[in-house]
Amino acid sequence: MKPPKFLIMALLISFLGHAQVEERSFSLEEAQQYALENGYAVVDKQYEFEKAKQTIKETAAIGLPQVNAGFDFTWNAEIAQQPVPAEFFGGERGTFQTVAFGTNYQNIASLNVDQLLLDGSYFVALQATRVYKNAARLDKEISEWEIKKNVSQAYYGVLISEKTIEVLEENIGTLEKNLKETSALYNNGFVEEQDVDQLELLVSNLSNNLNRTKRQYELAKMMLNFNMGRETNAPIQLSSSLEDVLVEEDALFQDAFSAEENVNFKYVDVQAQGAELQVRNEKMKYLPTLSAFLRHGRSNFQNEFDPLWDFSDDWIPSTAIGLSLQWNILQGFKRPATVQKARLDLDRAKVAKELTKSQLQLEYDQAKSNYEYSYDNYNTQIRNVELSKRIRDKTRVKYTEGISSSLDLTQAENQYLEAQQNYLNALQNLLNAKEELIFAIGK
Repeated sequence: MKPPKFLIMALLISFLGHAQVEERSFSLEEAQQYALENGYAVVDKQYEFEKAKQTIKETAAIGLPQVNAGFDFTWNAEIAQQPVPAEFFGGERGTFQTVAFGTNYQNIASLNVDQLLLDGSYFVALQATRVYKNAARLDKEISEWEIKKNVSQAYYGVLISEKTIEVLEENIGTLEKNLKETSALYNNGFVEEQDVDQLELLVSNLSNNLNRTKRQYELAKMMLNFNMGRETNAPIQLSSSLEDVLVEEDALFQDAFSAEENVNFKYVDVQAQGAELQVRNEKMKYLPTLSAFLRHGRSNFQNEFDPLWDFSDDWIPSTAIGLSLQWNILQGFKRPATVQKARLDLDRAKVAKELTKSQLQLEYDQAKSNYEYSYDNYNTQIRNVELSKRIRDKTRVKYTEGISSSLDLTQAENQYLEAQQNYLNALQNLLNAKEELIFAIGK
């Protein structure tokens, strides 16, 4: 199987340049905990959760006093003139004379205070921010479940590679010993050259498999580091063994599955709560909003520039305190349509809840069935390894006694190796199936 492109890129970056990283040893639980604190996906979700908490503060601030200050400087380069009856200035009745109203320069300093008193949408928004926070928290929790599963499966990959190397090295050692003994027998004329060639071919194939497995072992460690949020080429040791990570079948079924307690269902349920609040928010827009305000300002008008900045002169004050009532009474058919759209979104969210519940139940049943099959297959492969080992050992004895041929020995060796490989595959499938089942339970 080809490695993912993103992993190849990560490996290239690591090989091109990296700082020395201290070698660390991790148990499975420690690797998972490290990933929960440093994994890329979890860190991103943590930022989103922190953002949700700030959103609550931001929304709550809308209901607090809003204070704004301003300062405007204006140069009236050309003052607009207005017509007035000329008779005001001793002119002829019925004629007009233009007069400029204003000064060349003016300063206006202002302070505005607004306080929201009544707005139904604001109170709904406060509730919505809490729903948003819960959604972000559950999204982070889902990400944690996923990263724990990914770390576990990567951890198992390293352990399986280690075990495969151990099995191959053990078999190569045994076959090399047989090859040496058979070569001596051939040199003394007791066996044919074909017997030597058969064993030499088997040793060559196993050596090639060993080299490939060692490369896969290094890649598996890099994949584990990547899932943990470490540099991919960082030295790492595993302190948990295959025996440590194996779990008895009954241990996974102590708690009955409940879709309502699954974190994925809780997330969809929170989305439905958000849709319900959106309906309430659209309905609240039928009601008026009420706010209080305070407006205070001071103005300075001058025809010369320098006196404009003489703060010892009197500035003209102005102050206004009042209430503002806003009520959108009629907007055609827009508002009923908006409410109906929100109700349709709520109906869709309810359907999504039922769909998710059914999907989670199906995924759990599939994961449970797959785990049970993997568990049974694992036990079967253990027995097959024992049987194939007995067959191989007996064939070796017969071969040394001249009863069996080199072809019989080669077939027995291949059968034993195949049984061991099937066992390792079954073991990895069992461990992965265990993680899929834990993820499907989701609580």
